[in-house]
Amino acid sequence: MSLERNSFTREVVTISLALLPVIAPLIVSPVLLFISDRWRRTLLFVYLLGMILVAVYILSGAELGSLSLLTSTFGDGSGMAPLFFSEHPYGKIAAFGFILVGAFALLYGLEVAKPSEQAVSVAAIGSAVGIAFSGNFLTLFIFWEMLTITVAGLIMLQGTPKALSMGYRFLLLQLGGGLCLFLGIMQHYAATGSLLIAVPAAGLPFFIIGIGMKSVFLPLHIWLPWAYPTASFASSVVLAGLTTKVGVFAVARILPPHQFIAVMGASMALFGVTCALLQSDLRRLLSYHIISQVGFMVAGVGLGSHYSVDGGLLHLVNHMLYKALLFMSAGALIYTTGKHDLHDFHEDEETKNIPQIWLTVPVAALGAVIGALAISGTPLFNGFVSKYLLKKAVHGVSPVEWMLMVAGVGTSISFCKFVYFGFIKGRARVTREITSSMRAAILALSGLCILFGIWPQLLSQLLPYGTSLSIYSLKGAWAALQIILIGIFVFTLIARVLERGIHIPAWFSVEYLLYRPVIIVAEHIFTFCGRVVDTTANGIVMGGISPLAVVSKKVTALDDGLDPHFLKPIINFMMLLYTGVARIMDKSLEFAFVKSLGPLYVAFKGVAYFDEKTLNTVGGGVAKSSTLVRDGLYNTYMDGLTFFFRRASMFLRRVFVFMIRVDYDPKGEPVFQVFNLMNFDLDFIIIMGTLLLLLGVSLFIF
Repeated sequence: MSLERNSFTREVVTISLALLPVIAPLIVSPVLLFISDRWRRTLLFVYLLGMILVAVYILSGAELGSLSLLTSTFGDGSGMAPLFFSEHPYGKIAAFGFILVGAFALLYGLEVAKPSEQAVSVAAIGSAVGIAFSGNFLTLFIFWEMLTITVAGLIMLQGTPKALSMGYRFLLLQLGGGLCLFLGIMQHYAATGSLLIAVPAAGLPFFIIGIGMKSVFLPLHIWLPWAYPTASFASSVVLAGLTTKVGVFAVARILPPHQFIAVMGASMALFGVTCALLQSDLRRLLSYHIISQVGFMVAGVGLGSHYSVDGGLLHLVNHMLYKALLFMSAGALIYTTGKHDLHDFHEDEETKNIPQIWLTVPVAALGAVIGALAISGTPLFNGFVSKYLLKKAVHGVSPVEWMLMVAGVGTSISFCKFVYFGFIKGRARVTREITSSMRAAILALSGLCILFGIWPQLLSQLLPYGTSLSIYSLKGAWAALQIILIGIFVFTLIARVLERGIHIPAWFSVEYLLYRPVIIVAEHIFTFCGRVVDTTANGIVMGGISPLAVVSKKVTALDDGLDPHFLKPIINFMMLLYTGVARIMDKSLEFAFVKSLGPLYVAFKGVAYFDEKTLNTVGGGVAKSSTLVRDGLYNTYMDGLTFFFRRASMFLRRVFVFMIRVDYDPKGEPVFQVFNLMNFDLDFIIIMGTLLLLLGVSLFIF
């Protein structure tokens, strides 16, 4: 008994150490908002040092065990616990990446990020780690939605109108994906009676959509180039290591291996690198490359072999390292020059006497070169190791093999463009120096990209299937260099074209061809329903003999080409319901007035009677004066209360109409301009209310 207790205690302690980045944000995030800058930076620095120690602890190969909180006794083996964490080989390597890269992302923004961004970043990193260590679907779903909300917050905290709009789009799409994931979880539970994470026994299409939204399956990728370039440059570093990588982990952990997933990954790799070649904005180029590199990971885990899964998950960690490094370098360029487009760095009359970027911001240039070499799969850099495993895993698998090979050539071309035009040839006036924390983060990640490339065995014990990382050979290195050299050669041929920019018509895009028709239909439906509700509310407030006549007249006059007659019963019901409630409220208030004023009237009448009978000897005019005062006070009091409650009733009606008008703008604005923070309150409450209702119903069923 004592041995079992000691074993359980050790298990709880080990998993608790790994879960510190999940638990600590409950205290650290709020504190960061209220302390001074000096103490905030000190606390954050100590916290990120602790995260690095936790990452080293996981890397040491410690057995983490499991931890269950608020466990339910309903059903043996159901896995019913709102917070159930357990060690899984896939989660262990993913959590290592989230914690390590998250720590250096916090270091990068230590002196330049807003306190609110730092607090939300800590919570976002904790949410990603919580997903990696989730032991059941309920825990995974809770942290899945927490990550959605915190990432949306990081985008919106930039504070610009574009950031608010893009953050709201991200939130709507990701909450929709979360609802699909929840429906899949419910179907799986109904089929198996268990919430323990496993390959879905039912609801697989919902799982694919929900997970595919975060792992940017085509065409669900549209949110990524909207969101990542819009956040602040410090927040972009955090985002680069979280959302899509959580999706890749979920693909490996939940979805069954299938050729469709492997082909989807290869398609993402080709699509992302093609779109990246067309970009000139630094962070937009890097964002499309996230889609491409995530495609490599999805292709690996989608094949399902031990070699491919190890390669895909190792590429997940390596990609977090070099992609965060590339975003850091791009952010340093934006911070020091105030420019974010490659065309802004072209030499002109104003900048021809200014040294190139690699001379004025050498640390950023160093990080960009090392990151580019790593992402291209150059030997002695970490990207080569994981790409080698993936190439070996997909060998002979058609069409995945050649699609990834072409994507590899495209990666070399696009990062020649990124480094050459942005850092080697580019010129711009430097207005301020990068901070010491930014410089330290860039140098640290550059060192890790080289360290894990030269000594990949450091990560070998994190691989779920223990694939050997003794991979260096002349043949393998030459095969990788061939792809890179082909990319460099092609770049020299088309460099002038890339420098001018390749302009694609606006209509030739997934957003225009696929999402624009959906947006137009949603806009018409949204605007029409908004006009109906707004007109109904106006008719109610206006009053009159027949508000329905006013409503019907205005609805009939709408030019949307829709027949409004089917809406008349609904309009009539809404009008009668609201009018009835208003009348009941008015009558109730009137009844309350009469009942409360009655005793007061009797008291005044008694005073007058006393005045008339007792004090009449003093003077007949006193009784008359008392009566006049009594009546005056009574009338004034009654008129004042009546006026107040009438105004209160009118105010409540006005508030109702205001909320309707705010949320349903009758002016016909495009739907994604209507969906902004002006009406964020009601829409967000509806969405979150739906989530909470579904969660509550599921808990009641359990």
